[in-house]
Amino acid sequence: MRVGILVESFPKISEAWLSNQIIDLLEKGIDVRIFSIYPNTDSIIHEKVLEWNLLELTNYFYYPKGTVWKKIIQTFLHFLRHLNKLNFQTLKRLIKPLRNKSIERLFLYNYLTMPALSNLDVLHAHFGEIGVIAAKMKACGLLPKTNLVVSFHGHDIFPYKRDIYKEEYKIFKDFADALLVNSSYSKSLLQDIFPFSQVRIISVGLSLEYFKPEGYLTPKVRLVFLGRLVHLKGGLLMIEVFHRLSQKNPELELVMIGEGKKRKEIEDKIIEYGLGDSVFLKGELSHDQVISEFKSSSIYVYPGLFDSFFKAGDTQGLVVQEAQAMELPVVCSDIGGIKYGMVNGETGFLVEEGDVDGFVGKIQLLIDQPELRLKMGKSGRDFVKKHFDSKVIGDQLMSVYTEILPKN
Repeated sequence: MRVGILVESFPKISEAWLSNQIIDLLEKGIDVRIFSIYPNTDSIIHEKVLEWNLLELTNYFYYPKGTVWKKIIQTFLHFLRHLNKLNFQTLKRLIKPLRNKSIERLFLYNYLTMPALSNLDVLHAHFGEIGVIAAKMKACGLLPKTNLVVSFHGHDIFPYKRDIYKEEYKIFKDFADALLVNSSYSKSLLQDIFPFSQVRIISVGLSLEYFKPEGYLTPKVRLVFLGRLVHLKGGLLMIEVFHRLSQKNPELELVMIGEGKKRKEIEDKIIEYGLGDSVFLKGELSHDQVISEFKSSSIYVYPGLFDSFFKAGDTQGLVVQEAQAMELPVVCSDIGGIKYGMVNGETGFLVEEGDVDGFVGKIQLLIDQPELRLKMGKSGRDFVKKHFDSKVIGDQLMSVYTEILPKN
């Protein structure tokens, strides 16, 4: 089976799950090719990407830069370098889209010089907008024998763009073979946009071989928060919760991992509350560094919020599963798809969105009862192993790929 993975940019520091997904397919013996519309711009590359030489499997779309004449010259030279890859069948397929102008010229050009794109059994596009590009290629005859799978991850189905998505995504009715979402909440959002769609739930997963806890309680209680420093993730609320907790627990520490436009406000709050010696802003970290921080932490807190602009909450919150895989009890907001990625009362606690008292109470309970932390942590890893391990997710994906392939 030849499977193509079509993404906006590869590799991205925030999408380690994608590398895990690709590695699992490779381990299953699948011939995988990665197609990245834009080059990677992140300064950090996960160790697994390098270890498995995933960059060597990546085909980057060609985008010329500079003045008009510079673009023309660059494009001509690029064309000459790939002249040996052209064949009559490929050129013939370009006639229809050239006539009806049904797809951006640059995608036609990349199809022409990227033969691996035309020789796939399955093309799996991640994020709705990227799926639209692939569906347009199918619609104009460029991928006649390729089955298209589209995964939606959250920001591509938020209700604030519902009317736009209704128009953009209708192409999937005729040119997508499978639509995937990461939670029941995501499914409800997509079917509100796309009511005639058959949607399957396949969560984003993680590698339990990679997330390995130490298996014992840390001597000092330490909270950890991981997420972009934006409203949706609740970073400012995290500071409020910690401020309240620190008054009763002066030795308590908080590590916050991530970057975002709310960082300055968070820094100001830390100064205002005099928390500079107990709150540590780590910025963006590699996967190995994140695991190291988890190993020295006691409780994971995710005070996510409903975003009034996007009109939605987080659709899965993979970090909640990552924390549970490291045997950390989790305390999370009961919004969006987060509730489907943990078990309230068994692997942690759900708290009503924005309820500072509720967060303080549940976290204090875990601080006071180390045996409960240990029990919930063990239960959390068992839960993730059963439902979110990349091998489990990989088996689910293979089931979808196999089902949509022609029976012959």
